[in-house]
Amino acid sequence: MQVLEKKYKVQEFLKKDDFAENQLYELLNGVIVKRSSPSPAHQSTLLALAKKLDDFTRNKQLGKIFVAPIDIFLDEENLVLPDLVFVAESKKHIITENGIEGSPNLVVEILSPSTARYDRGEKMKLYKRHQIHEYWIIDPKALSVEIYFYQNEDYDLKEYAIEKGEVKSSVLENFILKIEEIFI
Repeated sequence: MQVLEKKYKVQEFLKKDDFAENQLYELLNGVIVKRSSPSPAHQSTLLALAKKLDDFTRNKQLGKIFVAPIDIFLDEENLVLPDLVFVAESKKHIITENGIEGSPNLVVEILSPSTARYDRGEKMKLYKRHQIHEYWIIDPKALSVEIYFYQNEDYDLKEYAIEKGEVKSSVLENFILKIEEIFI
């Protein structure tokens, strides 16, 4: 992940036309961050997880699952592209033609060598500041899943599993993930 230093507002960032094609860019605290293409392990994990979450949320009519790239507009200096997002039916008004304008209920980031420090650092702080109820960090290399839940103005690690085992979502009541099913 490469950081381009000048500070921008979201509206300025959206007007820029000098980005390289086939690259993904985010705006984190006014700074443009260029993301590398995801690895096959990353994409395989994302697809397996998205299928499970989408089936669960559709069957229960809980809301919508989105996979990257989709723009999440958090404030005037932050436009992020999480790997996976859930927006509850009760918040569907934040889904617009432009992307998701506001805080989704759940965000998932799948670690890669170029994004790990942002996913565990700046992005985690940003998601906490915007009170995103649940934040998942998935590491395809370590075969681990961490689920953080927002309460008392902070994230608490509520669920953790490595290689085998189950994790449960607090946002998606009764959703249980056997983590070995997403690491193929």
